[in-house]
Amino acid sequence: MKRHPVILFFVLTYLLSWYGWLLHLAGMTKGGGLNPLGPLVAALIVTAITERWVGIKRLLAATVRWRVSIRWYAVAVLLPVAIAAAAAAIMWSLGVPRPNATQVAAWREIPDRFIFVFLFIGLGEEPGWRGFLLPRLQERHTALKASLLLAVAWAIWHAPLFGTEFTPAQIPPWVFALFCGSVVHAWLYNRARGSVLLQMVMHSSLNAFSAGYIFPMFAGADQVRLYWIFAALWLATAGIVLAIDGPQLGRRAVEGSHLAAGGSA
Repeated sequence: MKRHPVILFFVLTYLLSWYGWLLHLAGMTKGGGLNPLGPLVAALIVTAITERWVGIKRLLAATVRWRVSIRWYAVAVLLPVAIAAAAAAIMWSLGVPRPNATQVAAWREIPDRFIFVFLFIGLGEEPGWRGFLLPRLQERHTALKASLLLAVAWAIWHAPLFGTEFTPAQIPPWVFALFCGSVVHAWLYNRARGSVLLQMVMHSSLNAFSAGYIFPMFAGADQVRLYWIFAALWLATAGIVLAIDGPQLGRRAVEGSHLAAGGSA
């Protein structure tokens, strides 16, 4: 297990996240879903086995690392909002009906959704994907390749939601957006000194605003087209960060941070 921590992380993550879904597929329960706390628990277990308390402290320190430039907070909060809003604006400019008053008024629910996602989904996923897995992948690959390899595991992890939360027509653009978003997540991670906290913030902003507010304004084929536009905008964003920082995606920033902290950061 100590020789293959990444493989052990994958096995534990899927088991701890999919157990309800697997029991449902086996006909043992009436329903089953996805436990978002699986990556967090898996990361803690594997880190405890391979690095003991030193590794646990490093992972927890990254999860609560808040001392980063305010501009990275702005990126984490506003970038997902801007992309989702731009996708909706493009749809409306193409003649798709605008939302009704009830749908617009749902913006009041965004703060509550953000807090819920942050404390449950963001905390459950990001310490595993970006706190544990991404740094290890970046040790052997460029940041770009590491982010894409992570995206494969991340997309597969969502399998229990395919056919329920995501229709068959929505899955291809959603997966494409996830791959592009993984590149942007890696860039933010590196630029924000390895702050997993900022990953949780961006994840929460994305889910609360796009999935919770913008996407319910559309239905059927219009929602599928929105997904494709959304994915195209994430592709453009990933292209911009690659043009700025290249395939290492600002990795020197996070490496410098770790060196300055004596390796404990």
